[in-house]
Amino acid sequence: MFKKLGQNIVKSMIFKRVMVVTGIALLIGSVFIAIKPEPFLKLGYAGVFFFNLLSGPGMFLLPTLAMRMNIFGLAFFSALGMALNDSVGWIVGSSGEGIIPASEKVQKISKSIQRFGPGALLVWSLIPFPYDLVGILAGYLKIPYWKYIIPTFLGKFIRFILISGGVVTFFG
Repeated sequence: MFKKLGQNIVKSMIFKRVMVVTGIALLIGSVFIAIKPEPFLKLGYAGVFFFNLLSGPGMFLLPTLAMRMNIFGLAFFSALGMALNDSVGWIVGSSGEGIIPASEKVQKISKSIQRFGPGALLVWSLIPFPYDLVGILAGYLKIPYWKYIIPTFLGKFIRFILISGGVVTFFG
């Protein structure tokens, strides 16, 4: 019953509109924070974590915040929030529903996950790519959650260290 209700909600036009408006609002929020980060900085690492947990586009905050926060703390809390945000895709995929059409790109990602497991997830997480698709496929392929979340976190952490460190090195 709940599965059917969830499918109906996700397919509804209201849900789609709310998601588009929310996504746009969070991207606009990222721009405002990047322009004037001082009020956001009062929230510290907890703000970084929750922004990434709720929205995901926190990567756009890294260049601005890297100049004002410790890059390891910034990368850690960004990666933790974003990895937990990406867990939604894994949960959706683990429901067993085949919700993604079997395109060539989907087949390529699926084969890499099946062949290399967590190593493939680590590599896919390093790439600035819509990782939700990878999460859905990992859930659908019944990859255990801990084998999903650890490489997801590590890949994002490494990527955010590289981005933040590059910003500080180049501009700092």
